[in-house]
Amino acid sequence: MWILLAFTVAAAFDKLTVPKEKPLEVRRSASVVAGTYVRPPLGAGGRGGVIVIANQKKVELDLTGVELRGVAKGTDLDQCSGFGLVVRDCEDVTIKGGVLGGYKGCIVATNTKGLVLDGITFDGFYGKHLLSTLQAEDGSDWLYPHENDADQWITNYGGAISLTDCDGATIRNCKARHGQNGILLTRSNGAKVEKNDASFLSGWGLAMYRSSKALVTENTFDYCVRGYSHDAYWRGQDSAGILMFERCCDNVFTWNSATHGGDGVFLYAGQDTVEGRAFAKGEQDAGGSDRNVWYENDFSFAVANAIEATFSSDNWAIRNRLDGSHQHGVWGGYSRRMVVLGNSIQNTLGGGVSIEHGQDCVFADNTFAKNEMAIELWWDEDKELVQGPFGQHRDTSSRDMFVLANAFEGNATDLILRDTQNVSFAKNRWDHEGNLEVHSGAKGSGDLEPLVRDWVASDGKSPNGKTERSTLAIASGDEPEILTRARAWRPASTSTGGAAASRLRPRPEKEGLDTIVMGEWGPWDFRSGEPKPVQKQSGGLLAKAQWDARWFAWTAAADPREKLAEWRALALHPLATKRAPNFVDPWAGDKELRAKTTTAHFGVIATTHIDVTEAGTYRLAVLSDDGVRVTIDGRKGVENWTWHAPTRDEVQVKLTKGPHELDLEYFQIDGAYALLVELEKVP
Repeated sequence: MWILLAFTVAAAFDKLTVPKEKPLEVRRSASVVAGTYVRPPLGAGGRGGVIVIANQKKVELDLTGVELRGVAKGTDLDQCSGFGLVVRDCEDVTIKGGVLGGYKGCIVATNTKGLVLDGITFDGFYGKHLLSTLQAEDGSDWLYPHENDADQWITNYGGAISLTDCDGATIRNCKARHGQNGILLTRSNGAKVEKNDASFLSGWGLAMYRSSKALVTENTFDYCVRGYSHDAYWRGQDSAGILMFERCCDNVFTWNSATHGGDGVFLYAGQDTVEGRAFAKGEQDAGGSDRNVWYENDFSFAVANAIEATFSSDNWAIRNRLDGSHQHGVWGGYSRRMVVLGNSIQNTLGGGVSIEHGQDCVFADNTFAKNEMAIELWWDEDKELVQGPFGQHRDTSSRDMFVLANAFEGNATDLILRDTQNVSFAKNRWDHEGNLEVHSGAKGSGDLEPLVRDWVASDGKSPNGKTERSTLAIASGDEPEILTRARAWRPASTSTGGAAASRLRPRPEKEGLDTIVMGEWGPWDFRSGEPKPVQKQSGGLLAKAQWDARWFAWTAAADPREKLAEWRALALHPLATKRAPNFVDPWAGDKELRAKTTTAHFGVIATTHIDVTEAGTYRLAVLSDDGVRVTIDGRKGVENWTWHAPTRDEVQVKLTKGPHELDLEYFQIDGAYALLVELEKVP
């Protein structure tokens, strides 16, 4: 009887085709006839939907064997626009199977409860044409995830799946490739996201905004990254395997892989708290993105941070792999009651755990191995935040930390503590006879040398590093209550036993940061056997140019923005002169020259000659950080003579056939740097 009933229900499904130039409106359970449908977006701004399910309950749509595209496969990703399948004002709708692509939003759902998306493939959807090259970062590639209350994410950045005001959704067994963002959850609580694969994307694998109480388990969000060139720059540009912005609370993440992202996890309290919007509305106890748990995930090899969790409280990282990241294993600025328990934090090029202005945090049972710094805790002036809306309503001191039973192995520096009060230590294991410099200073607690001696293990091992104006203690008595609770925490599926065996997935060998290879549309999906992306040749007509260049130092007495003549005169006494290839950075790719000039307060003046073989209109483009000026035959070309972040400026110029002279002036103040000069004919 049950077999007959199932056959009867399946047979009762409507068989539909997708019409041209008008939407397919689904009003009851149906399947779409198998085939490929190229259907451009419909409705105002293309947001009306090619397939629409509206004001329905308990409807199932089967797309098995269907490929629905807004543009032909292979079209440049920035030409994808509009929405494909739209669900609005529904309840208990299920969509399964099929392939969608060629839209800015492939499935876009709003105000729908109990939506189920099952086994859907997304391939070739919207992605920005990235302008960063192997040699230099382009600042226009940065994402801005901080605002999304007016649908900025789907409008500006697109996504395979976008759910807004959709509580109780289930997304499972879906796959997304060749686009910018995988799954966007906005004001959608109680979601279950399981066994999906949204990897090799140029933005976010899973992005959450004001979305709480989700279970995210057994997903793959690897290589969601941009802003990286191995051995050249490592910015991430706010890409992430998992993004959590604006008061995303009480979410659980288990057994996921989000390796090789801009960040593995990027959690931010949100503008309500940090900019003071909630306080201004009278919500004096406004929290951030609080009480989230990451358990047995792999967030390794992040361009920036394996976990970044800032301005928030009571977040727990338990038994994760956080290895090999370029900046930090855990970056927890302005965190309260954060627990970092039983994690592997190894081979990190920056800090294993770095927290500024944090309180009541616990680091226990972790393995810190071969990091540049293992643990760094500090307070600094940071006036914008300390004296701003956040600091006016929150404690911003650095205090009351616990460092318990961790293993420190082969770190260049074990501890750096600065202006941090009451840091308690117990049962840590050191691997050398360290040399911990203790500087009491004005905020010290007297002679700390006897206390430091108490740390030393029975085998004579001790930490190395430095403490400044910090107070230290030996932990005694019961461990912190939050640590006891974190030790006992288990995912629901393993809560009946004791310490469950780890379910961390095996990680492929030899997949370090050097396996991130960026193309013009995103990271190379080498795992699928796709060909390596063609790398853009920087310079255009200048690719083989030779510049007669001089590098020189300058001081405030010859600031180029105010005293140009004096600054130019310094070039008569250069630090170095060279006939250099085209500029891909301020040193034309010469690392020895970079060491000679350092990276602050230097200038470059250079000249090159080119032979134009065809008269016409040419585009002169310069990526710079800081000031730059380029002239052609003495005429103004590109000029941005300011202190600025990496910025792309371009102009169109008319050039005659024959020889032309280009003159370049550049100054670097401090911080980041960039210089890339390109000349290309306008088609």
